[in-house]
Amino acid sequence: MGAFAGQSPPRPPLPDRIGPEVTVPALAADKESSGGSGANPAPAMVVYEFGPFRLDAQRLLLYVDGTPVALGPKVVETLLALVERAGEVLSKRSLIQRIWPEGYVEEANLTQNVYVLRKLLRTHRCELSIETLARRGYRFTAPVRRIEASSVPMRPAKMHHGRAVAAALAALLVFAAGAWAYGVSHEAASPAMSAEARLFAMGNFMLAMRTRFSIERSVVFFTRGIAAAPENARDYAGRASAYALLADYGYGPASSSENRRRANADVRRALSLEPECGRAYAVLGLLALDAERVDAALSYLPRAVAFAPRDANAHEWYGIALLSVGRIGEAQKELQTAQRLNPLSVAATSWIASVAYLQHRYGEAIREAREGLAVAPARYGLFITLGLAQEAQGQYQAAVASFSRYARSCRGCRPEAAALLAYTYARLGRLRTARSELSVARTGAVRPEDLALALAVVGERGIVLRRLVDRMSLADRTLVANDPRFGALTSRELRLFEGQG
Repeated sequence: MGAFAGQSPPRPPLPDRIGPEVTVPALAADKESSGGSGANPAPAMVVYEFGPFRLDAQRLLLYVDGTPVALGPKVVETLLALVERAGEVLSKRSLIQRIWPEGYVEEANLTQNVYVLRKLLRTHRCELSIETLARRGYRFTAPVRRIEASSVPMRPAKMHHGRAVAAALAALLVFAAGAWAYGVSHEAASPAMSAEARLFAMGNFMLAMRTRFSIERSVVFFTRGIAAAPENARDYAGRASAYALLADYGYGPASSSENRRRANADVRRALSLEPECGRAYAVLGLLALDAERVDAALSYLPRAVAFAPRDANAHEWYGIALLSVGRIGEAQKELQTAQRLNPLSVAATSWIASVAYLQHRYGEAIREAREGLAVAPARYGLFITLGLAQEAQGQYQAAVASFSRYARSCRGCRPEAAALLAYTYARLGRLRTARSELSVARTGAVRPEDLALALAVVGERGIVLRRLVDRMSLADRTLVANDPRFGALTSRELRLFEGQG
C-alpha cells in the first residue's frame, strides 16, 4: 500500500485500512400512506429561518441562500426536531422516537445525522448551532425565526410511491462521492431516470462507504451500468475507482496487483470514450499515490478536479497528494471541498483532522477526530490523531488512553501503539515504562519515524536511529517540520530526520 492514498493520513496516523461504516439512510416512503415519520402536520405552512438557512417544515426541504440542499429525509427531520424546540434540551431517546417511530434503529443513526448536520452548518459558519450535553442530549442554540403562511395548502399533492423513491434516491446522491460530477441531480432522479443512471448512483453511494462489502458491491452496480450503457464512460471510471480502492486497502479475494490492472484497463476504456473524464484522471492519481509516484499524481489530480469539480474523491485524493509534498494550506482547501461535497465522508474528516494537527490547531484536530469516531468507530486510525493532538496540548494521560484504544483496535495495532506510547511515557518522565513499550514496538510493523522518534527521546541514539530515518519516505520527511513532537529533538537529530544529517 502506498504511503499517501490509504484511509489514514500519511503523517501522523498509520493507515488502518478500515473504511467508515455508514448507515444507508432509509428511502422516503409516501408519508400519507405510511403514517408519517413522527412529525404532526402543521395547520399552515411553517418555515424556520436561521443564519443563511431556510427550513420548510412541511415539505422537509432545506435551503441555504435560496438554494436547495440535498439531504436524506431523516437528516432533515433531525434538524426540524431540534429547530422546532430551539433552546431546549432534547434527549436522544425522544429524538429517536420522533424520527424513527417505526423503531429498529440504534443511537448511532442519530449520531450520524447530527454529524452530517454539523458538517453542513460548519460550512456556512454555523458550526456551534447544535450543542451536545453529556448524558442529556442535544440543543439547537442558534436564533431561529418561525414564519407561518396560512394561505399555503396544508399538504402538497400526494406523491406517487415511485416518485417518492426517486426523490429519496436524489437525496442519497449527495452522499455518493462524485455522483454530482456527472450531472446526476434532483431533476435526473425521476420516474424516467434511466436504468444506467440509477445503477451509477447506487455504485457511487456504495463506494462512498469505503467498507470491503460496500466497495465490492459498487463493482457490481458499475458492471451492471456498463452492461446497460456500454458506451458511457462514467461507469468504467466508477468501476476503476472501486478497483483502485480495493487495491489500496488490500480488500477482496483478488490481489492488489490484479485490482490495479483492472483499474488501469477501465481507466483506458473510460478515456477512450470521454477524453475529459474527471473520475478517470482521479483514479490515475490514486494509483500513482499508491505507487508513491507523487509527481505523477500531482499531474493527474488537478485535471481530475478541473474536469469533475463536484467529485469528492478527486478533491480528497488531490488534497492527499498536496499534503504529501508539504503544501498543507492547499491540501486543507481540497479536503474541505471533499468534505463539503460528501458530508458523510469520514475519510475526508480523518485527513482534515491530521491537517489541523500539522497546522498546530489541536482543538480542531480533537473535535474532528472525535466526530469521525462517533460516526465510524471502526476508523481506528483516528485514535492516533486524537492522541497526538491531546499530547500536543499537554493532555498526556488522555493521549495514553487514546493510544491504548488504538492498541486494542486490531490485531496488528499493538506495535505501532507501543511506539507512540513510548514517546508519551518518556515525556511523562516514565522512562522504564517507555523502554518497555519500545521493546513491544520492535516486535511488529511500525512506522520508521515513530520508532525512531521514540528511540531518540529515551536516549537510544546513534546508528539504529540513522538506519530507521533512512527508511522514511519523502513525504514523511516533508511533514516532519510540522509535527510538534520533533521539537523535542536536538538540532543535529532534527537535521537527520529532515534528510540533512
